[in-house]
Amino acid sequence: MARTTNKKAEMPEEIIVDNITVTPEEEPQLNLEQQITVKNIAGWIVGFARLMGIGDVNIPPRGSVRLSINEVISQVQNGNKLFAGIDGFGNHATIVIEDKRVLRELGFENADIFGDDVTKELFGIANQGQFESAVRDKIRTRAEKYAFMASIAKLGLNDYSKIRFAEEYTGYKLDRVRQDEDPSHR
Repeated sequence: MARTTNKKAEMPEEIIVDNITVTPEEEPQLNLEQQITVKNIAGWIVGFARLMGIGDVNIPPRGSVRLSINEVISQVQNGNKLFAGIDGFGNHATIVIEDKRVLRELGFENADIFGDDVTKELFGIANQGQFESAVRDKIRTRAEKYAFMASIAKLGLNDYSKIRFAEEYTGYKLDRVRQDEDPSHR
């Protein structure tokens, strides 16, 4: 028979997170003025009007910029699909938030966000039919389709039938994307 006790588990008195000392019961509050990196996965410039300041923000193709946490959260709360994705929950977003704390604050920690890891996972599927089904499920937006082809080029993947399907599905030719991504190959 198992024995139980009422003894409380030992918890450390304090934890240091990003040079801020906190107790285990509380998580450090976000500094809304802190700058974080956001990345454009599309092969073209994307832009939007600032909500927390004056002017516009333009992010170059496959580039990144630093924005205040306040600006990013405001964009999401105002329904900017570039940040909030196709469903408002961060899934299939064109602008990827690269800060785990902010993703958690927005409830996006489980969102489908494109990255090279997605391409590797998809190309790891052995069966062609399952690969095609998974690509249709994971790659939905025009920006993701371009990023998928750019990722194939970057990773140097070489599976003829999968690449042909990817070209047909996305509408982007791998050779053309390679030229766009690396102008020295023109």
